[in-house]
Amino acid sequence: MRRMLRSSSLRFRRRLTTSTIFTNISQTTFGALREFAGPDPRLKSLEGALQAERDEANALRSEIESIRLEQEQQEEAAKKAEASTYDPILGKMIADLGDKKLYLASVETLQEIPMWEKQRAFRDERAKAIASDKKNSVVKNTFPGILTAYRFKQTQKIGLLDGQHRLGAFKHMTKNGLCDPKEKNVLIEVFELNDGKQADRLFIEINKAEPVKSIDMPGEVNPNVKATIDEAVDELKETYSEMFKVSSKCLAPHVHQDTLREDLFEADVCGRQGLRDKGALMRYIMDKNEKMGAKTDEEWLRQKAKRKSEKAFLKALEKARKHNFFLGMNKDWF
Repeated sequence: MRRMLRSSSLRFRRRLTTSTIFTNISQTTFGALREFAGPDPRLKSLEGALQAERDEANALRSEIESIRLEQEQQEEAAKKAEASTYDPILGKMIADLGDKKLYLASVETLQEIPMWEKQRAFRDERAKAIASDKKNSVVKNTFPGILTAYRFKQTQKIGLLDGQHRLGAFKHMTKNGLCDPKEKNVLIEVFELNDGKQADRLFIEINKAEPVKSIDMPGEVNPNVKATIDEAVDELKETYSEMFKVSSKCLAPHVHQDTLREDLFEADVCGRQGLRDKGALMRYIMDKNEKMGAKTDEEWLRQKAKRKSEKAFLKALEKARKHNFFLGMNKDWF
């Protein structure tokens, strides 16, 4: 019986190929063959090869698991890095320049950015005019330059410091279909500041090269005087809306809202006349307007600037009489 088993085993070994042994022969089978057929160098060699294959497979599994874990860690790190450079309002940070960071935002997200509390008064008609001008611009869906904002280091509070009318124009452009509110095409620089005093100084620095009015400069005017002038001019504009123009270079008899505010401040009308509130200032202004309205054409012509033609001056005077608004005819009344 033992001889028959040995003979069968020899025939069995000759028929098997290496691949068949690797896939079909278990450790139990190798043990049975060793018991009945005795030690065989080839069997030992195959056992060693099989173990080597197992070791290599285990090594590959370990390497795959290590690579997978490393990839997951890299993905997690990338998500954290992206989160640290993304702001829900300012958009994606594209450059960190130390004292300031550059972000690429969309009009949609910037809808939520608050204005700096000391920012010059926002004029929607000016924003509309800027948006309208973009129709004939060579670049229709964005603006030259960038918006400027601040972020306080401790509180992380943010605010728009410069560019509010451009942002307002963007909003009107989205309504008119001139730009996509979701498109990230608004470049905004954000300065990391300690407090409001630094925001004041930065605002002044930004606007030194721009026609910002003295009345809008932080620390240049008493807040009560500014409020009195602002409220009075706002009421004038509401009452005589047709006589107010967006451009600061408007012609008589029209006036520009911010220029009128500036003229009242520079002339120290409130201080000289002891005007402490809007009502007092409005009475003073309307008294001046009434006295100018009582002048004859001849009296007006004697006050006409030499460089102005009589025809153009009388045409302006005619419009002033039509609307009973003479404040834009000259600045002598200040």
